[in-house]
Amino acid sequence: MTTISSPPAQRTWGGGRTVLVVVGGLFGMVSLILFAIGGFGLWAQQQRDNGSFTVGPERVTTSTSALLAPSLDIGGTGPDAFYSDDFLGEVHIDATTKNGTPVFIGIGPAAEVAAYLKGVGYDEVADFDVDPFKLSTTARAGDKPATAPADQSFWVAAGTDSVRWNATGGDWSVVIMNADGSPNVDAELSMGATLPVVEGITIGSLIGGVVLLIMAAAFIVPAVVTGPRRAGA
Repeated sequence: MTTISSPPAQRTWGGGRTVLVVVGGLFGMVSLILFAIGGFGLWAQQQRDNGSFTVGPERVTTSTSALLAPSLDIGGTGPDAFYSDDFLGEVHIDATTKNGTPVFIGIGPAAEVAAYLKGVGYDEVADFDVDPFKLSTTARAGDKPATAPADQSFWVAAGTDSVRWNATGGDWSVVIMNADGSPNVDAELSMGATLPVVEGITIGSLIGGVVLLIMAAAFIVPAVVTGPRRAGA
């Protein structure tokens, strides 16, 4: 007697397979976003100048005795990497005098800088753009400082025409003055930071993209590539 076998039944597309494909698709989209972030990070690192992201130079002039960036607040809640030296790394500010007077650059605690400049005329940085680098300032009327900036002891980083500082948590002010404290600051400024966090974000994004792409494949492939199953199985 001849036995007639039934043709193999194809696996139907059920709700479970749909869920697998949808979840895998979501993982795949997120992986693409992470690859994009990682790719941008790789490009950004190629833009570094001697290991630093730098803006400028920009010529600044004041009729007062100082240019003040009043508050560089490095601190807050959340991962330390986004608020401390792990984020900014080494900060540098460079100045090239345009009137022949050496330029003093100092970074110090905001409260002590404010006390030093009390009654002194200065231009306060109200806003700045990075590309192109441009400062917007507001003039504060006052007199010349009683003592030269280099005579103060509260600076955490200071120098003539250039300063380097490994950023740490705190509330800081940046001051740019003629070294003798005289008015009419005239200099070209450039500034930047190493931003080591960019490298960490780049590596993390690329690794995350690879992991999520593998997870996407693990969900989608079994759902789409399925073999036949026997009738009644």
